[in-house]
Amino acid sequence: MELSSEKLKKELEEELKLSTEELRSHAWYHGCLPRQEAESLLQDDGDFLIRDSRSSPGDFVLSCSWGGQALHFKIIRVVLRPRKGYSRTLFQFEQEPFDNVPALVRFYVGNRKPISEVSGAVVSRPVNRKVPLRWIKERYSDTGQPPGQTKEDGGGLRRSSFHAAATGEEMGDGSLLRAKDRSGSDPSSLDQLGQRPSLHSAQSDSNLLTGSPEISPRAHSHSPLPPLSPAFRTGSDPVLRVNASLSQPLGEGLTLSGSEGRLHSKAPPKPLRAPSMLASDYCELVPKPPEGPRSHVERLRTEERWRARAHMTETAFGFLDAEAAPPALPHVVEAEEETGFERPVLQTSSSFQPRHFRSLLLAPDNKPLEPSTLKRLKDLFAQHDCQATALHLLQIDCQAVRIIGVSKEQQRSMGVSSGLELITLPQGHQLRKDLLERHHLIALGIAVDILGCTGPVAERAATVHKVIQLGMELWRSAGDLFALSAVMKALQLPQITRLEQTWRHLRQNHTQSAIVFEKELKPLMGCLNRAEGNSAFSLKGVAVPHILPLLCLMEGEELCGDQGETCDVLLRTLEAARFIATNATDYRVNAEMKLQGFRATPELLEAFQTEFSLRLFWGSKGAEADQAERYSKFERILTVLSQKLE
Repeated sequence: MELSSEKLKKELEEELKLSTEELRSHAWYHGCLPRQEAESLLQDDGDFLIRDSRSSPGDFVLSCSWGGQALHFKIIRVVLRPRKGYSRTLFQFEQEPFDNVPALVRFYVGNRKPISEVSGAVVSRPVNRKVPLRWIKERYSDTGQPPGQTKEDGGGLRRSSFHAAATGEEMGDGSLLRAKDRSGSDPSSLDQLGQRPSLHSAQSDSNLLTGSPEISPRAHSHSPLPPLSPAFRTGSDPVLRVNASLSQPLGEGLTLSGSEGRLHSKAPPKPLRAPSMLASDYCELVPKPPEGPRSHVERLRTEERWRARAHMTETAFGFLDAEAAPPALPHVVEAEEETGFERPVLQTSSSFQPRHFRSLLLAPDNKPLEPSTLKRLKDLFAQHDCQATALHLLQIDCQAVRIIGVSKEQQRSMGVSSGLELITLPQGHQLRKDLLERHHLIALGIAVDILGCTGPVAERAATVHKVIQLGMELWRSAGDLFALSAVMKALQLPQITRLEQTWRHLRQNHTQSAIVFEKELKPLMGCLNRAEGNSAFSLKGVAVPHILPLLCLMEGEELCGDQGETCDVLLRTLEAARFIATNATDYRVNAEMKLQGFRATPELLEAFQTEFSLRLFWGSKGAEADQAERYSKFERILTVLSQKLE
């Protein structure tokens, strides 16, 4: 007896030393243990074990104790077939799918999440086996012997019952489960999983390949192969209805029938169409597919969750994005249809209409760059400090980018709730073009303000100083990185950078502004343009993010000051765009907080509108001319002004 006990103990230790990818390495897995024996091991609520399904070879069953009774849940097995010859198997109860059974167990134990909504059963304490799986298989194989009989082994040794071995009568009370460093290898460590932030990080503990040849290690000759479809579900039938009486105790006159017993008091009142529902020995699970995302942001967040899972498991889940979720139930589809779907309207004309723009500062038939209007604008800017000017610019930018003030009708026509989402979509082409034009017009306006100072050098240097201060307020106070990039673009135009006397005077008389420009603003814009550092993925205090790289990338335009495009810059730019679209609501909240209680001056607000800039620079007749022609003519005007000054 001592030799046999030592042999079984050593064999069990060898099993528990296996890789965590092996289900046999977990002591809560009891192999082909029958239902009655499993129920006898479950004492208190929360006790559980995993065993093989005897009625459905190849599937697994979670047996647990809850509400004073033993419950049995067949684990749903989903086979994904991304392409012919390759497949992937996922395991789930009602919601989250996992790569393997150990990951499934750790998730539900660590999060104390109910196995099913109807039963409310929560598993917390594993019932560990104290004999190797070989002993259980030999003991309870389909030999026709009753469970209580003993069996002669090859050496003539008669083994006692499973209860004796499980309680330590034959093998002693010494623990066979030594502490392991590997996650999930020690079943007793499941009690501490409540302290872990498992969420989706418990998805898997194994490094799986993208696809595996379609060879099932548990295939049986009498088990039909699943059909060649993208997703094939085995185990609990997804169309089963929840048994409302599951959480209630069995009636007095009812007895368990069959070799493994039944949890249902009587057969269904009429024949069922699904074959798997004709004889169900398990608690019924109804998979709850996640409700289809109704917005672009929700779709991005769903993809981010899958990306996080793939990162944690070092597994490529690219082909699971569209096929991993279980098929929607009929009532979910109907709920989606009731809300109605409207195809987004593809905008083909610019939202800026200077012809219909009513101005407080311009005459109905104004000419380009009228001196009287320029003088009035200079006086208007002189009456407001840089912080107030930045808030005026922020309000107009938020409306142009469609961060605030977006009506329900606009949201339905766009198909999304914010312009920050729309610029990442194909139907946002016109909005991207409009924003690029607005960005360039802001830069031209600042250039005109500087080059319009035809007096002494000190006057131009003071104007550059004020423009730099405006840039700092746009960054620090308003959080308008879109306008900040336009300001920096203006300061780095060739017509401005060639003003050597002006910049020299700035460094001599406005030293702090010159240092801020060289040491803070220029490095900041470099990082933003390359999507490097925390500044490109920051929400703190940002109302309008830096969207210029995305606009230029999607519209095929060259980014100002670009040092050469690389794959890394491209990837970071796309990641930043995803971050911006996902957090569009947070940017709107930030903008509303910054503009709360702000009282704008109508004339100064108009000065920052795009229609006003079009009319001011090219007049009422030339405002709607071809863009390339307009820009070419205006660049020549700026060059002439710059050459006359220095």
